[in-house]
Amino acid sequence: MPFLYLSKDGLKELLSKLYDWGELFWVDGSFEGKPRLARATKEAIAKYEVPALRGVEPVKSLVIPPKQKVAEYPGNLDKDIEIAPKKRAIFGIAQCDLAGITIFDRVFKDDPEFVDPFYVERRKGLFIVTIDCAKAYPSCFCNLVKGKPFCDPGDGYDLNLTPVEDGFLVDVGTPAGEELLKGTGASQATDSIIAGRDKLRAKVTAQLEKQNAQFATEKTYIELVSEVREEPASYRHHGSTCVECGACTNVCPGCFCFGIYDNDAGDGRYERLMTWDSCQLAGFSRMAGMLNPRLRIAQRFMHRYNHKFFHYPWRYEGWPSCTGCGRCVDNCMGSIDMRATLRDLTVESVEDMLPSPSPKVAEPEAGK
Repeated sequence: MPFLYLSKDGLKELLSKLYDWGELFWVDGSFEGKPRLARATKEAIAKYEVPALRGVEPVKSLVIPPKQKVAEYPGNLDKDIEIAPKKRAIFGIAQCDLAGITIFDRVFKDDPEFVDPFYVERRKGLFIVTIDCAKAYPSCFCNLVKGKPFCDPGDGYDLNLTPVEDGFLVDVGTPAGEELLKGTGASQATDSIIAGRDKLRAKVTAQLEKQNAQFATEKTYIELVSEVREEPASYRHHGSTCVECGACTNVCPGCFCFGIYDNDAGDGRYERLMTWDSCQLAGFSRMAGMLNPRLRIAQRFMHRYNHKFFHYPWRYEGWPSCTGCGRCVDNCMGSIDMRATLRDLTVESVEDMLPSPSPKVAEPEAGK
C-alpha cells in the first residue's frame, strides 16, 4: 500500500475515531518534554501533542496488569475465570515499546508450551499506532540491541506515523488500520514528504550512534553475555550500588517475571492472583527451607543480564528481551547504566572500566 499523508486536522479526526472505537490510551507529548502515558479524554483531543520522544512509562501494564485474578476456589475445578476482552487502542508508542509487546507475544501467546489465555484475549482487542522518534534521550540505546528509532513494515503496528512538515506520513500495517483511516482525509504522500521522513530517521539514528559510540562492542551483547561462564568483575563493579528497589524491572518494557499468591476473598472463597515480580528482589529466587541460590546482589544482578541476553535469545530465535529504551538507566537509584555493564564484561581490571556507579546521562532540556 502506498504511503499516505495525514494533516494535523486529520490526526484529530483519527484520534476521535479511535476514542469512539474503544478505550484510548496515548503517549502525550505535552508534559514539559517528558511524554506520559495516559487515558485519553474527548476534550483533550484538540490539544493533544504527538510525542517527540518515547514515553516515560512503558505500556506493558495495558497488556500484563500489575495484578490479575487467574483462579478461584473451592468450587468447580473446571470453572473458567471470566475474561472480558476490551477493545483498546494505544497511540503514540515508540518502536522500543512495540518491541516489548512482541517480547510478551513470544512468551505468552506464540510459545506452544504455554499459552496464557488472559494475555491472548487482551492482545486480540489491541490496536497499536506507533510514532517515529523525532529525538532520543541520552539514555536510549535501541541501536545496540537490534532496534531502531522507528518501526519497519511487519513489526506489528496497525498504523505508523512519522512527523513531517505540517502533518504526518502514515504507513498502514493492517486492514484494521486502513479502515480507521477512512474519513480522516488521508491522501497519497508525495516524494518530498517521503524524503522528509527518511531525513528524520537518518538524523535520529546518527544521534543514537554518536551517543552510544562509547558503549559499542565488537561482539553483540548477546554474544558477550552468552560467553560468560564465571561471575565477571563488571557485574560486581557496576552492580555495587544496586539497592534492590526493582525499578529497573518495573519500568522495563521487556521484563515479564511474575509471582503467584493466594488471597482470602471472604465467604469461604479464595482467589489466586498473578502479580509483577522482580528478579532483583531477594525473595524472588527463595526456595523451600529458605534456601536461595542467588543470595548475593551480584548474583541477582548477573541473572537479569543472563535472562535478557542469554536465556531469552536462546529460546526465542536470537532476540534479546531488552529493547534499549534506557528507562532502567533513567530510574536506577544506584545510577547503574546497563550499557556500561555490558561494555565492561570482557574488561578484567576495574581501573579500566567506566566509573561505578555508571555515569548518569544528562536529561534532555524541556521541549528539546
